[in-house]
This record gives sequence, structure tokens and C-alpha cells, in this order.
Amino acid sequence: MTRGRPPRPAKFAAADWRASARAAWAAFWPSRLIVFGVAMWVTIAPVAPNEPIESGVVAHPFGNWPATGLLELVLSPMAKWDAQHYLAIAWDGYVQSHAGLPPANEAPAFFPLYPGLVHVLSGFGSGPGAVLIVAYAVSLGCFFAALTLLHRLAAIEIGERYAKPALMLLAFFPAALFFGIPYSESLFLLLAVGAFLAARTGRWAVAGVVLALASATRVPGLLLVVPVALLYLYGPRGDREPEPGRGGWRPRHRLRPDAAWLLLAPLGILAFSAYLHFALGDWLAWDHAQAVFGRHTVDPLTGAWQALRAAGESLGRIVSRPYTEPTTDHLNVAQVGFVAFAIAGGVGALRRLPVAYGAWVLVSLAPVFVSQPPDNPLWSSPRFIAVLFPIFLWLAIVSERRELTTTLVGIFAAGLSIFTGLFALWSFFA
Repeated sequence: MTRGRPPRPAKFAAADWRASARAAWAAFWPSRLIVFGVAMWVTIAPVAPNEPIESGVVAHPFGNWPATGLLELVLSPMAKWDAQHYLAIAWDGYVQSHAGLPPANEAPAFFPLYPGLVHVLSGFGSGPGAVLIVAYAVSLGCFFAALTLLHRLAAIEIGERYAKPALMLLAFFPAALFFGIPYSESLFLLLAVGAFLAARTGRWAVAGVVLALASATRVPGLLLVVPVALLYLYGPRGDREPEPGRGGWRPRHRLRPDAAWLLLAPLGILAFSAYLHFALGDWLAWDHAQAVFGRHTVDPLTGAWQALRAAGESLGRIVSRPYTEPTTDHLNVAQVGFVAFAIAGGVGALRRLPVAYGAWVLVSLAPVFVSQPPDNPLWSSPRFIAVLFPIFLWLAIVSERRELTTTLVGIFAAGLSIFTGLFALWSFFA
């Protein structure tokens, strides 16, 4: 390197990307085979689902299409719960005109980037059948791309030895069923990994644009600015060496004009708010819609206490009566376990990875405690935890060193199968 000239952002050879794509595929296809296989099996098996809460317009949209039975069998089983909101928005927008769709007052709770992509790629919502097919294609494509980028990032941060195990642990995680179905999880995971990789390699313009897209995908996307800013200030960075004599709490890198790219982070949520103002007359309709789902805001300590108390009460009811079927009580207990796992992963990432990784996990858990329904305080937490990929980087290091990766992947795969079956039978768990 020429003296006095900062290093250029890292470039990856084509061979690196091919290796990452192969590793991504090795995790992608068997994990998705479990999800689609289990979903189709419970659809045709003699198992009675719970009372459906569905819009047949978007969940069973094929009508007189050729091969309707096959399309219904493959695509409809996982078009449930929030998927129906995303599909309705992708087809009919936030100001809906078609009958039979989910309640329109709930739509603003779902941010626009994922349904917007589906809308455009399906011929601007040419029909609900095209929307459903494209929704799966976008989610599956984003998940494969996210795994590929994550392998590159993991190879930089923890080494090739742990990169592939990290992908396997993430892809088979029980809540990973949401990667590849009509939910925004795959897109958000792709943007999160992309933001880290762009910042880690010193591409700040790319990082800023990705941050804006993340805040157009979901509210916690705005929190991605925290780890990206930490990577900017403390590194490690591929575009600049740390300045000498700056240690401890002092940032290793001074602010320069390229830091201004990070100011793009709130652009997505601001643009969505502006749209809602002109379309619905309410800037904060995305926040107000949370009340429709029973969510209320509490301080984090109160939220943590309510979650523990609800789990304790639920555990008491579970052990005092015979088991018949999964209930909200089982969900309360399981969600505490998922959150405890995430906290352990965040602390582990702080110890074994650059500070930005663990910080993002712990910061991202704050909304889980702050925004809660009263009867199920950690509602949807397994799904929110699934996208926190630093947990799986840490877990890969721990499991590989103890030769436990294969065992953990097997346990995760069993959980993935169970949760997929429950989801396809209209049993809510995340």
C-alpha cells in the first residue's frame, strides 16, 4: 500500500462469490424443502386445522388457472396470518377497493418495500394469483441472496471454518420458516446483512442507501444505523486503518464527509409517513395501526417483568392440566426461551465479534419489550429474532469448537418442522 493512501474497499474475486453461493445453496435447499414439504403434508393429511382467519381472495387465488391443484398445494399452505396483509397490499394497495381482503385499517402496520416489490414485479398487481407467485419468488430470492452475502461477511469476520455452519444454523432455526414465504423477513435479512457488509468493506454510499431501504421495510430497520455507525467509528473497516493513539472509548476513526451517507437511514420511514399523510390523512397511521393488533407501549423494564410474569403463570397452567393442544400458554413460555437465547447470543457476539454485531442484537430486542399485547407480551419475538444474524455467527463459533453443530442443526430442523406444521394449521406462534 502506498504510504499515506487509505486502503481501498475490499473486492471479492469471482471465486469467492461462487464459493459463497455454493455454501448458501447447501443451507437453502434442504431447509426450504422441510418448510414446503411439511406444509404440503399437513394440508393433505387428515389433520383438522384451527378455525381459519383468511382471505381466500389472496390465499387461494388461482381459480381456473392450469394446474390449479398443484399451485394450491405448494403455495397456499403458508399464505397465512400476516402474509395475507402483504399479499393484499401488493395487489390492491393501502387504499383497498376489492372485497374479501383483510381489514384495511390494519394495512398501515405493514411497511411498503416488500409488498411494493411484489406489486411491481407481478405486473403492478395484475392479479392475486400472479401476486402470490411473485411474493414467494421475491422472498426465496432474497433469502438465497442473504445467505450468500452472509457467507462473505462471516468469512471476513470469523473465518471460512465457521461461515458455513453459521448459514446452516440460521437456515434451520425454528423461526426460519418465515424466510421464503410471503413475509418481509427474507428482504429484511438481506438488507441487514448488506448494510453490515457494505460498512465492513467501507462502501458508505451503499450502506446509506441500504439503511433507507431497511427503514422502508419495517420500523426496527431504523435501528440498523446503530451498528453501521459503530462500524464507522470503531471499525473494523476495509477502507481505512485506525488512527494512531485513539483507544478505549474514543472512536478509532474521525468523522469525515462520507459519514453523511448514514443520514439516509430514516428516509424510508419518512417517505412512508408522507405517503400515509396524503393517502389516509394520518402521518403515523403505521403506528396507530398497532393498536388494532392490541399492542401498547411500555418501558423496557416493565415489558420484561410482564413477559416473565406471563410466562410463569402460563407454566403453572400447563403443568396443572392435561395437554391437549398448543395454546397461548405454551407460546408465552416458548417465547421467553427464544428471547433468552437471543440475549445470550447478543452478549456472546459482544465478546467474540466486533462491538457492532452484539450491539445490533441487543438494540433490536428493545422493541420486543417496548411494544406488547397485554396477554402475550413477547408476541412475534421468534420471528424478530430470526433475522438477527450475529447470533448465528456467535453460535457457529461455539458449536464448531465443541463439535455440536450437526446436533444443533438437527434439533433446529425438528423445531422448524413442528413450527411449520403449526403455522400451516393456523396455529400462531410468531
